Amino acid sequence: MKKIAGFLMMTTLFFTMTSCGDETKDNENADVKVEKEIPHIDFCDCIEPQPENVENCGLLYPAPITEEDSLQRNADIAICSGEEVSMLDTLTKVEIDSAMTAYENDMSLEIKEIAEEKEDPISEECKLFLEEYAESIKAFSSLADKIEKNPDDINLMIARPAQEEELYSFASKPQMFKCSQNEAFKKQVEILNNKRDKLLSN
Repeated sequence: MKKIAGFLMMTTLFFTMTSCGDETKDNENADVKVEKEIPHIDFCDCIEPQPENVENCGLLYPAPITEEDSLQRNADIAICSGEEVSMLDTLTKVEIDSAMTAYENDMSLEIKEIAEEKEDPISEECKLFLEEYAESIKAFSSLADKIEKNPDDINLMIARPAQEEELYSFASKPQMFKCSQNEAFKKQVEILNNKRDKLLSN
């Protein structure tokens, strides 16, 4: 009986050691990670990827998560298509609203692109009219500054009514009626009118 019991103990010990040895090898193999090398694929090639590139495109250019990511993705797609991308295309709604508020309060009278122009671009002729209107408001602003510094200058006081009349004359010019069919143009004129009225009220 003692011999049988000894034999059984030796056999159990052997299998236990063998099992541990195999487990150690499995653990060593698990530590060796085989990293799949992802070939470089241009983003433009991933807009409509070849079947063999679908998986790699998903790894290299994952789906956008934030609004900023989505805007950047749309801009990248437009660039791949040869389209022109403006600064407005990369701004979030909050950023656009903030920029619009700053533009409406900016008395430099520089004409800047607004969101409405993305859907309804302003023609070159109408842009030129806006620039002329802005220049006329600038001229009045300059005159108003001179009057403030020299309130006793009669010549400056005489010039003011003529400048005001010039400003209001833009409302009846042919370009105003022609271009007002464009919503973006109408918005730009509204912004300029508000700046004009702010100056006239001073």
